[in-house]
Amino acid sequence: MIIEIIYFSALEMINLFKSNVINILVLTIAVVLGNSKTIMAENNLKQLKTTQINQVITGESGGSNDSQGCGFISNTPNYKMNLEQRTDYMRLTVQANGGQPTLLVLGPNAGDRFCVLGDETSGLKPEISGVWESGSYQVYIGDRLGGQHQFTLDISTDN
Repeated sequence: MIIEIIYFSALEMINLFKSNVINILVLTIAVVLGNSKTIMAENNLKQLKTTQINQVITGESGGSNDSQGCGFISNTPNYKMNLEQRTDYMRLTVQANGGQPTLLVLGPNAGDRFCVLGDETSGLKPEISGVWESGSYQVYIGDRLGGQHQFTLDISTDN
């Protein structure tokens, strides 16, 4: 009888041990999978932010407003961007189907004004690159002579 009780108690302890080991394994797998989903979500977020910055925008250049030195622009920006954080490198390049395109960027601070004129050296492709501080920017694609032409604005963070 005593041997049966010891044997029965030993079986209960082994079953309890097995149950605890299985629970620990299940919990470990759940934690590992949960962490990998978090890591994957963070990587997807980084890719999403990158794709939002790398863009190609098309539209019509020029307008009736004289920008005082950066050609004629429309009443409203051709593109608006809001950078949530500083971008160590970004390039904006304009290519137009005719005319003499200009690139005017306003922001992120009041009074910030960056003007690039297309010339023969650039192949009439105004381009600006460098470090961009966080904040809101307004981008105008103008024309030196006031013409209106189809344009492509390439925004890239690739060097």
